[in-house]
Amino acid sequence: MDSMYYRHMHHEIYLRLLYIKMNSSTRDVEQELDRISNLPEPIRCLIISRLPIEELVRTSVLSKSWHDTWKNVPHLYFDLTRMTKACREPFYQVKRNRRSHCARNFLPCSEQHINQLHDAARLVNTILNAHSASVTSCRINQFPIGFQEPVESVEYLTRIKGVQELYLTGRPLIRFGPQKLKPLPFPSWGKTLQVLELSKYTIKDASIFKGCDNLHTLRLKIVKLGKESMGEILTYCKALKEISLLNCTGIENLTISNKNLKILELHNISFSLINICAENLAVLVLGNIQCPASCLVIKAPAVVKLDAFHLNRKDCFEMEELLSRCCGILGSCNDAGRPISNRTFYISPFKKLQMLSLNLDLNNIGEAIILSYFFRECFGLKTLKICLPVGRTANLNQASGNQLSYPEYLFWDQKEIFESIENNLSMVHITRFSGTELEMGFAKYIITRAPKMKTIVIDCQDSCTTYVQRLFKLSKASVHLSVFVDHPRLSSVYSSEVNLLVE
Repeated sequence: MDSMYYRHMHHEIYLRLLYIKMNSSTRDVEQELDRISNLPEPIRCLIISRLPIEELVRTSVLSKSWHDTWKNVPHLYFDLTRMTKACREPFYQVKRNRRSHCARNFLPCSEQHINQLHDAARLVNTILNAHSASVTSCRINQFPIGFQEPVESVEYLTRIKGVQELYLTGRPLIRFGPQKLKPLPFPSWGKTLQVLELSKYTIKDASIFKGCDNLHTLRLKIVKLGKESMGEILTYCKALKEISLLNCTGIENLTISNKNLKILELHNISFSLINICAENLAVLVLGNIQCPASCLVIKAPAVVKLDAFHLNRKDCFEMEELLSRCCGILGSCNDAGRPISNRTFYISPFKKLQMLSLNLDLNNIGEAIILSYFFRECFGLKTLKICLPVGRTANLNQASGNQLSYPEYLFWDQKEIFESIENNLSMVHITRFSGTELEMGFAKYIITRAPKMKTIVIDCQDSCTTYVQRLFKLSKASVHLSVFVDHPRLSSVYSSEVNLLVE
């Protein structure tokens, strides 16, 4: 049926083209077929702005109408390792050799290769000078650290072009053995800049952020900062709404006091102190953060989404204590929001929480109790994602001081239906599910007690297939609930009602 339909469509198109050819001149036929060239100039510019700069400039040879189109494109994308053939060949040759230290961290370091990259950096300046329109966003990948040309390009973009979004990824170069070229300081970012993403660079002097009154998004990835640089940046940039720090070094104390901040992401960083006061913060991500528990203060009562993942729980602050603060079990603080003692830390309870993603051991009765407090205190909780630890911790009923009047495996059977479970919870995702009694009890509690549930996803281990199949036989509280099971030996397992279907 489909093949007949497509044959009919092809026949209609052929007749249409034949009619145009018989009743129109050659120019009319070309105009009918070349729909992109007939588009308005702004739309054409928007379409081709997705191309890398080397492909973008090549569009100037398509026709006379395309000759200057690339000069009006508002979005520019430079990758210095692709701009010339001389740069591409050695870079990709080294990149294929993943075992080479040079391939992991540095570009080819011979004088010839460095000169080729130098020429590519000059070419960026040439292209920017030829570009006639304003630049909304610009991305420069693999710019060689230590050259003056990238600094001049950034200065031209910020001061002349009025760029609003700037994405820069540096690439360290080795010259004369182990000696690296030192990074040159950038000029002031300017008042027009709104989004800045900087990767693989060093910021010793934060004065370049002076005057960044409109900067609302700052993302730093693998950036080496001075001891006081981050604090100075936050002082200069009062309008920041999003801050993302990934694998950054040099930050000892992180103190943020910002009413405008909406999103804060911290990944793979070691701190001596974290003090966050952001009353309008909506998204908080803490990934592999190391910080003494006595030096962690977070006052953000408006958090809607919390991600707290730690790959190595031993190296980070205690997850149990962190979650106890987030759900409001513990509240050891004075009116100023500071810890009362040196052995405790303060986090304002996240009463408005809607999305929770965290590492949590359902087999640890202490952490299971904390999760039940989240259900009780966070009335609007809609999405829950739990990643069980790789190494199971022992059941700590006695060690943690949690004395129950019934066996631990009945913990979830004994729990009442909380308001969040009854009215809002709609999606649950459990990773590394092994089918223990407490894990099965939690899954049963969600399936049989949550009437608003739509989806539950269980990523199970190889040994728990028989346990998971029991879940499909339970009477569901929600008629709209779908249960998905990801198994190492199966592509997916789906339950629409009670039946088990394997795809």
